[in-house]
Amino acid sequence: MRSAAPTPAVLPGRPHRRARSALAALLLVAPLAACGGGDEETAPAASSTSPATPSASPTPRPEPTPTEPVEVGARLEITAPGAVLGAGDAAVIEMHNGFDPAGPAYSEAQVTSRFVSVTVADPADLAGVDLPTPIDPATETVYYVRTQHTLEWARGLSLVSVSPPHVRAWDVDGAGASDLLVFGAFPACQSGRFTEHTPGETVEACDIAVLPSAQPLGYVGVPENPQLTRDAHEQYEVQPVLWQVPAAG
Repeated sequence: MRSAAPTPAVLPGRPHRRARSALAALLLVAPLAACGGGDEETAPAASSTSPATPSASPTPRPEPTPTEPVEVGARLEITAPGAVLGAGDAAVIEMHNGFDPAGPAYSEAQVTSRFVSVTVADPADLAGVDLPTPIDPATETVYYVRTQHTLEWARGLSLVSVSPPHVRAWDVDGAGASDLLVFGAFPACQSGRFTEHTPGETVEACDIAVLPSAQPLGYVGVPENPQLTRDAHEQYEVQPVLWQVPAAG
């Protein structure tokens, strides 16, 4: 554990940048084209053959909503909020998804997280991404932050929403980096998801951070770690668990 690191400012830091990949835009446009009206002159002639009447199929019964939470694995002692770890150290992170513990979408989970690498993105990777504010390669640097997460414990009426934690980044002085959230396929930085929801399931994740080029990246971390149930209107401060990372390249 490294103790000499500066403490990042209270989250959230810089605002998120939300973007949509070219593929995602194509997928949105294609169904609209399929539903549009055609030109009457080019419409196919009506067939004189009556279509066969489909046979009636039984109506599927909806799955019953569980009334008791599903729980898998065993809880561990979490890594203390505010801890600063070395690049090779593992952290136990606890996450809470949702604000209403009695709600069907609420879940809790613990994962063992490890820092894998930070690399500087090729500006060409973002050429096909629709950004509301384009990245300026002359003044901004984009980083791919790669981490690994192993599911240890989870509990909820449904575990479908359990996914790897979102990883943030800070410069060497503790100033928060902007998030770049790309919706749709982005092969250069793609994250896996827990599908089996069983203890020991491991996935790789990739998050994108943007910093001014004059502010080198120094830390990455997970802000969800405090063991608390958050109220939607509650004011709170977050002390993330951090990894001090080597110079990106």
